[in-house]
Amino acid sequence: MNSWKVILATVVIFGAGVVTGGLLVNYVTHPKNHPPFANVGEREQFNGHDQPRPRSPESLSKQFLQQLDDALQLTPPQHDKIAKILAQGQDQMKQVMQENRRQIREQLTPEQLKKFEALLKQFHSPHRPPPGTNEPSFLPPTNLLPPPAN
Repeated sequence: MNSWKVILATVVIFGAGVVTGGLLVNYVTHPKNHPPFANVGEREQFNGHDQPRPRSPESLSKQFLQQLDDALQLTPPQHDKIAKILAQGQDQMKQVMQENRRQIREQLTPEQLKKFEALLKQFHSPHRPPPGTNEPSFLPPTNLLPPPAN
């Protein structure tokens, strides 16, 4: 009798794992069903999979402004002022990021600086997998990693 309980528990646990795995795969392969990704009309092919197109801050601001406009029926002067506020915020954020990178660079050795620049270059590569995939979004170049210890 106890052996059947163990077998049944094992089957239930296995089944729960299969269902959870299936839901997770569905969630990852169909990003249009959850918010932070592009709409179906903005999607493109990426590595043979239908994935969202990475969006720039400018396109996100335009989308946000459009949502505000639709929800609040902004007047043209309000629309223009809010667009200007969003553009200024983006400029400020770019300046903050540039300053942060400058300060980071000051703390690095010349060897670390080369690696840091390579990492930044790869991070901003247009060939990066988009968010929402189970592909690694950032892998450092293998030639920057130290050789394995024997």
